[in-house]
Amino acid sequence: MSEPTNTPLDREPDTGDTLAELYRFVSGVLADPPTPEAIEEFQAGALPEPADLPDGPLRDGFVSLRKWANGVDDTAEAAAELEREHTRLFVGPRPSLQIHESYYADDYLGEPLAAVKGTYAGLGIHPSEDLKEEADHAAVELAALAVLSRREGESPDDKRLFLRDHGWWFPALAEDLRETAESEFYHAVGDIVDGLVRFDAERFEVDVESVSES
Repeated sequence: MSEPTNTPLDREPDTGDTLAELYRFVSGVLADPPTPEAIEEFQAGALPEPADLPDGPLRDGFVSLRKWANGVDDTAEAAAELEREHTRLFVGPRPSLQIHESYYADDYLGEPLAAVKGTYAGLGIHPSEDLKEEADHAAVELAALAVLSRREGESPDDKRLFLRDHGWWFPALAEDLRETAESEFYHAVGDIVDGLVRFDAERFEVDVESVSES
């Protein structure tokens, strides 16, 4: 799983690096549930300070995540519970959610999957080298946004293009995750995904509410 970040989010010149860490975090916890060691890191403060985050779902998500972590007495038991929840939500055999862009475009593993692969090739990025999921899986697309955040100072149009073409479905995914998750942890992750993508899209003047999968 990706390591957590404790870097504050702001609009200073290092914002791209800061956002990259937050994207890596949500990519990691959607790909794999946190380990006991990761939960211990959360408890030790390896999460952003909510006061440093923009008001709204991004801040709310990390407030909830800190509250959840501080309430954990047995990290091994908590990790096992999150593994069961992760399996129920995302793995199955009949997962509650299909967190793929193509699913939200009503063409599961069809043309939208090919389109995002084409976007990766066009941008020269390989976000899924350490991930087993399909290219249009939320964890992979969020990993792509982490890569693009790292280089947004030199190539801001690349990130704007990705958010314009592939950011449209994350608010709906976040809402589904909030409605379906039983654990406070994954409910908070839904808030974080929602707030993070919206915040970043606003920076690039991309309206994810009005963008369609077409």
